[in-house]
Amino acid sequence: MGKRGGNLQGSQANVKSKLILVLLTLSGLSLLGLDRMYAGQIGMGVLKLITGGGFGLWFLVDMFRVLYLALTKGQYGLFGITSWSDDHEFVFKVTLGILAVQFLASTIGGIIAATTGGSKQKEED
Repeated sequence: MGKRGGNLQGSQANVKSKLILVLLTLSGLSLLGLDRMYAGQIGMGVLKLITGGGFGLWFLVDMFRVLYLALTKGQYGLFGITSWSDDHEFVFKVTLGILAVQFLASTIGGIIAATTGGSKQKEED
């Protein structure tokens, strides 16, 4: 009563890094379908590339799915990935950190744009 050829008869495990998927998403490269290609869905990735992330809509849906998975520390698969090779707590912390830095940078950028834009208009008058 030993193992009969392993646990994966008829199917292959698709183990990937959740952190790499998050980094592809937050860097914007998932707009080009690289998230789907990384997950092993080459055809879907190429289609996403050709359509510009499904005209942005497909990109947004996938982005929210990946971020939800990372921030809720979900262990279920996504995009055909069967399991994750990294620590869910670590991925949660890195994702939260990247989102905080992006929020801070966009806030500072908005403040700078608002203050310099007003001074340029005064110079023109």
